[in-house]
Amino acid sequence: MSITASTLYRDSYNFLRNQLSSVFALSLLAALITVILSWILSPSADQLDAIGQLMNNMAGMSVADMMGFIEQQVTPEQQSAIFRYSIAALFSTLAGNVILVGGILTLIQLVSQGVRASITQVVTASLPVLPRLILLLFVFSVMFRLGLALLFVPAFLIAIAWSMSPIIACKEQVGMFKAMRLSTRLAFSHVRLVAPGVLMWILAQVVLMLFVGALSALNPMISAVIFGALSNVITAFILIYLFRLYMKLHV
Repeated sequence: MSITASTLYRDSYNFLRNQLSSVFALSLLAALITVILSWILSPSADQLDAIGQLMNNMAGMSVADMMGFIEQQVTPEQQSAIFRYSIAALFSTLAGNVILVGGILTLIQLVSQGVRASITQVVTASLPVLPRLILLLFVFSVMFRLGLALLFVPAFLIAIAWSMSPIIACKEQVGMFKAMRLSTRLAFSHVRLVAPGVLMWILAQVVLMLFVGALSALNPMISAVIFGALSNVITAFILIYLFRLYMKLHV
């Protein structure tokens, strides 16, 4: 029987509905880790205000103009603050993503084996796969952001090519490069099934960002946790979709 995207969506939705409390708990945990690490590692409030002002001044500039502006107009202290803010954002996001992806993939496998596990047990069971995911998700995140900085199409192709690499790395226990290579081959061989899921993930994240303003009345950290948790639930759904697809392709 042929595999269809609608069947995969339906199966993924049923899994998400049945495991909603566990998925939301993992999504909330990952969001909390991201926000807390970002708060700990970020520059001071004054430096963040200065960075915000610089970003406003650079709005609408090309990449070349931005680089020239930074070299000529930005002081070494401000450059250091920008660098620290970038590292804090990247590291905190990476930590949250690793916890989320490792936890969700472990949850799926435990449920598939008929094991009813608490969140603590899921996180504990996921610990062995987390080191395998760190470098993989770091490379994926950097390349995806570079693709977005250039055009949407490169980022979309990168997301499709490596979409199943975390699943392959955890399920088959292979290294980063082999997981990416196998994912690329598998994804483009079944692009009609992978592309809709990836596109839905990107569009859902964009739509979610449009509603960030609705959280402006809340404390910034609380709104960041809420936004992060909702974003993580979307990512979890796509992981479930891709895991289901991967398992069907290997029946």
